Amino acid sequence: MFIKNLIFKIIYFLILIYILIFVSTIFGHKPLVIISNSMNPVLKVGGILYYENIDLNELKVGDILVYKTKAHIISHRIVEIKEEGFITKGDANNTIDSNLINKNQVLGKGTNWSIPFLGYYADFIYTHKYLLVISIGILIIDFVTEKKEGKRYEKKIE
Repeated sequence: MFIKNLIFKIIYFLILIYILIFVSTIFGHKPLVIISNSMNPVLKVGGILYYENIDLNELKVGDILVYKTKAHIISHRIVEIKEEGFITKGDANNTIDSNLINKNQVLGKGTNWSIPFLGYYADFIYTHKYLLVISIGILIIDFVTEKKEGKRYEKKIE
């Protein structure tokens, strides 16, 4: 019984963590897993960065810009703002990014902090969603059977 309870507590905890990662989307803050060291030491690989949609006119030099390319979503710091778009650079990179970021590529403004290591977990669960569904199913079955056993126990006492 102890092992079963421990396993279920771990499953509950892991599901709760996953929900907490994504609950911020209700408030417009989207999570992004950091996959490169280009913004080290501010944003470390495996962390989660949050970004939000923002009026492009509110962006300023020094902000972390989250934008999409054909292959990736990137978060780099704005070093210059031009009429045509943004010039960015990763904090750990020696040179500015070679491509001008067009305004239609911008996803939002990122935070200047990240939650370390949680990105590994979020990415794993996101790519293996069936594990989340199975875990929730197991918890529901356990909850229902516990309720039935509780009712049987109450009837025996009467």
